[in-house]
Amino acid sequence: MNKILLLFSLMIGSTIACKAQEGYQISGKVDGIADGKILLVSEESGKLDTLATTLINNGVFIFTGKVNQPLAAYLMLENGGGVVPLILENVNFMVNISSTGALIQGGKQQEIFNLFSRNNMKLLQTQNRIQQEFQQAEQTGNKNRMQTLRKQFEEAVINARQEEEQLLKQYADSYVAAYVVAVGARQFELKTLKIRYGLLGDSAKATIPGRFVAELIADMEQFEEGYVVPDFTVTTQVGDSLSLYPVKGKLKLVVFWESTDSLCREENVNLLDIYQKYHLRGLEIISISRDQNVQVWEKAIHMDGMFWKQGIDRNSVVFNRYHVKTVPFSILLDGENKIIAKDLKGTELQKRIGELLKRK
Repeated sequence: MNKILLLFSLMIGSTIACKAQEGYQISGKVDGIADGKILLVSEESGKLDTLATTLINNGVFIFTGKVNQPLAAYLMLENGGGVVPLILENVNFMVNISSTGALIQGGKQQEIFNLFSRNNMKLLQTQNRIQQEFQQAEQTGNKNRMQTLRKQFEEAVINARQEEEQLLKQYADSYVAAYVVAVGARQFELKTLKIRYGLLGDSAKATIPGRFVAELIADMEQFEEGYVVPDFTVTTQVGDSLSLYPVKGKLKLVVFWESTDSLCREENVNLLDIYQKYHLRGLEIISISRDQNVQVWEKAIHMDGMFWKQGIDRNSVVFNRYHVKTVPFSILLDGENKIIAKDLKGTELQKRIGELLKRK
């Protein structure tokens, strides 16, 4: 009889445990906020999606729901503050949000995500410390100390990247690994992104963030040498539309820049020299700025003598489409808009253009 009762109780316990895993419950506490609204949102699909909204009562809130697979989400106050990232799974979560940060306990994917978060937090703390010390050294004119601090930060970034790569290898088949690679994907050049993607296991590659990275790599490959770039349209100083394809020339040089960047302004001197030398021989230059202030942009064009074609891309639509990471950045095209070279500057750019136009 006792054995039957024991078996029956085990069966009931097993049933309860299974039901507890049918969905998730997020039990949370917010310090400093007695009442209000809090949102559970996700942007995995590329746009912000509100999964649920609930009330904060006496600093406490609860979310319940169900996901078919792990999902990157955020807890966010109604005013947009207090953003807390978490990885949703059908488990119970405990969340404590305070002015100093958030403590999250959840499932296996959350545990993995917390390891990546701690690595990022360590780098952020180091960055804040170095930044404060750098400002002090700058105020006192201590150039040796400034140089030392620069090296310290570079080393800290390298160490953080290495630690992140070790975590990616260790948890290669996790949803979190794919998510981490996807979140930072646009900041890396193609070669580096391919290496990071290659660290993922098959299961991670099959997730939504994993597929996003694969699609991004495929798109970035279309901007390598030998490929024809897509057309674009920007706005000129007088408000007209300027597109790439209608521009005719033996060579086309598309330059991405910003008027507030000193390196861009230095390169403009080189571009002026190149244009004066090679425009009549078939070179066209199109400079595209992502300046927000049109007046500042126009003033820089006038000051730098940029009398070739100019366009502004205030929303960075063309910058993003062409996967531009830093400025100044150039793409040298033939007359059919096929990529000849990328990111050439100074005398190297002058030499390449001179050689190409000599052959034509």
